[in-house]
Amino acid sequence: MIVFSAFVVQSCEQSGCGNAHTSSYNAHESQKMTGNCMGCHNPNGGGSGCFRVGGTAFDSIPGDSAVRNAVVKLYTQPNGGGELVVTLQVDQSGNFYTTSPVSFANGLYPAITSTTGTRYMPSAAFTGACNSCHGVTNANLWAD
Repeated sequence: MIVFSAFVVQSCEQSGCGNAHTSSYNAHESQKMTGNCMGCHNPNGGGSGCFRVGGTAFDSIPGDSAVRNAVVKLYTQPNGGGELVVTLQVDQSGNFYTTSPVSFANGLYPAITSTTGTRYMPSAAFTGACNSCHGVTNANLWAD
């Protein structure tokens, strides 16, 4: 049992899941990308850390350029109501992410705030993989 436990811990650390990562305004280490961040940031994906929430915010619906220094918040009720569950800063590449546990069991309502105001997602999200829908079946996530 001890050998098995050591193997599980070691393989998790090798995959990067044991590392704590949260986006911040002045960070430059993330990559500007399109698509689902969690495609790589998972136990088998090779990205640094296993994201619980992740996405890229753009300046407009066509997604011409990334928004910097915005804030993404997740609430328990629509339009910024209920409890604030998590606040994530958008980094210099337009990305926001965290490896910290976030429960989407009852759905969470995202909001993004930039210098031009706040936009609220009208329906609940049941996953933190924001770009698994935005930029695929829905418009890009945008702030301005």
